[in-house]
Amino acid sequence: MYTSYTTRLIKATAPVLIAALGLFIFSCTKKEEAKPPVTAPSPVSPDARVVATINGDPITLGEFQERLARAGLNSDAVGLDVKEEFLNSLISREMMVHEAQRRRIKVSLAEINQRIETFRHEEGKDVKDVLASEGIDFEKWKNDIWEDMMIEKLLALDVNRHISVSPAEIRQYYQANSQKFERPEQVRARQIVVQSESEAKKVLDLLKNHADFATVAREKSTAPEAERGGDLGYFARGEMPADFNVIFGLKRGEISGIVKSPYGFHIFKLEDRRPAGKKGLNEVSKEIEEKLRRDKQDRKFTQWLKELRSRTKFEVNYQALE
Repeated sequence: MYTSYTTRLIKATAPVLIAALGLFIFSCTKKEEAKPPVTAPSPVSPDARVVATINGDPITLGEFQERLARAGLNSDAVGLDVKEEFLNSLISREMMVHEAQRRRIKVSLAEINQRIETFRHEEGKDVKDVLASEGIDFEKWKNDIWEDMMIEKLLALDVNRHISVSPAEIRQYYQANSQKFERPEQVRARQIVVQSESEAKKVLDLLKNHADFATVAREKSTAPEAERGGDLGYFARGEMPADFNVIFGLKRGEISGIVKSPYGFHIFKLEDRRPAGKKGLNEVSKEIEEKLRRDKQDRKFTQWLKELRSRTKFEVNYQALE
């Protein structure tokens, strides 16, 4: 899906931008809008009907509908409330693009092409083919990427570079929220998954004859973690399907019998067990730092966007969306 590309881009490269595109709601209300005329207006082309203006530059209904489609939304299928929220997000976006241009921020063609190449490498697909299958114009999508990168650079200058989290703040948060870092009992296990019981019996015989579990997993298992020797990592009870609960009854180094599940026939080996307890500060320091940084970014961004809005002239015509 095309939306997977844009969603990955925003989440991976501009976490603060999500607030601008999805959470910021203008204070314009229905009460401020002019009442519609009693006589129905004559049909107007979407390319002529204006839904908003930013510093005098219009956003037409046609452009709005194209943007909606490039975001993976069907104009005929979504309600008016979704359209209004999307328009608010689009206005926020255009404000930031205007500000980036005013500040003479530049994004080169080479940078854009590198971003597109990153998509292609991550997805293993040609971007143009994916967009064509969705009826998306490549050049307009490419312009969206340019806007994304302009906004990223703007936010890097005005928001992100002003954010810092000190060790004292991390320690204070850890001490004030100690209950959040309680850890239940965890086990680390390996598994081998095959598709038939007869094959599982053969695998179990190999293991009983002292074959290396990780080696057999790489050779025989059909599960995704087979390349890691069947290593499932650490997990607590309830984090895996109920069929995996047999692992919690094993001793360290012990191999289970054959366990049937909707995914096939499993054989487990318990590698390690962690008792319930509290995670140490060193263990969660990075997690706390990222949370505090996100919180600060959100607050800084909200204030920054309010200031940007206060010096931007804009008008919104929600009626044009109906």
